[in-house]
Amino acid sequence: MTTEFSDISDDPEIELVVETMGGIEPARTYVSECLNKGKHVVTANKLLVSKYACELNSTARKSGKAFLFSAACGGGIAYLSNLQLTQAVDRIISLGGILNGTSNYILDKLQTECPDFEAALKKAQALGYAEKDPTSDIEGLDTIRKLILSCAVAFGLLPDEKQILRYGLSNINRIDLDYAKKCRKHIRLTSYSALNEDGSLKAWVMPELVEAFSSEAATSSNLNYAWYTAEKSGLFGYSGQGAGSLPTAANILKDILSVKEGRRNMLPEALKAAEIKCSDLREFYIRMPSECDLSMLPASHSFEKDNYTIIETSSIKLDEIPFDYIRSNHGFIMLK
Repeated sequence: MTTEFSDISDDPEIELVVETMGGIEPARTYVSECLNKGKHVVTANKLLVSKYACELNSTARKSGKAFLFSAACGGGIAYLSNLQLTQAVDRIISLGGILNGTSNYILDKLQTECPDFEAALKKAQALGYAEKDPTSDIEGLDTIRKLILSCAVAFGLLPDEKQILRYGLSNINRIDLDYAKKCRKHIRLTSYSALNEDGSLKAWVMPELVEAFSSEAATSSNLNYAWYTAEKSGLFGYSGQGAGSLPTAANILKDILSVKEGRRNMLPEALKAAEIKCSDLREFYIRMPSECDLSMLPASHSFEKDNYTIIETSSIKLDEIPFDYIRSNHGFIMLK
């Protein structure tokens, strides 16, 4: 036990350091110094790795030491480590899934027992699934950071968090839940990324209507479901505890054992910044206050309910959807 970081960084007998502080600083400085002083680093810090993966990967490779972060995405699920193993022998085509247990718990309770979003959120907070400030979880930021790590491992490309299309859950209401029930579907906060033909990435995080018999719908409570598709091997899916102290600790221990066995890197040497292009055609459900201007949205069908206009769009490119306009007017949108 120590309160002086130099007691760790300057001790030549310490071969490996585990970082679970969270946040950017001082974690970034500490991790960099450990790597520069010839120590292996295992971390569960998704924010740090999603923002500084290129820098830390380069530092680790120059020092010849390990930089592993399996626990930063998927909690106790062996997702990133298996994604890396598959990527080494096959070409990853696409990936995604339900990567945040807090948002999944809230959606599950909204569709089974809680009357509204606030009640579901309070229940999640009471059980320790949601922080006092739940913004990162319910607005999709936590999911985006895990998606960034997935893209870095699978494609060797590091997206900018601000470029990824995102819509969260805070504006969901009973109208949206009733619509999903009428369609015999479930609402899940899903992530998705794939390579475009020109080498750029498509990537988004947003609510989606999923089929009742799908793996996503079967992912209940605070569980995660991460998947990827490989060119030759096909679909791989991983379900389980995506967060929590003990599941995360299990993945940290797996990484420590991997270092002992000689594993050093999760990222390619030539990790590059990604260009994001989301021009896929998709159909959407959009609910907006009736007084809003909806002329920019191509509606194949629309109807009024409780002072809201519900729009079922025709096929539209994802990057043409006015997400900021919908968000600023407290609307709700989900993929169909």
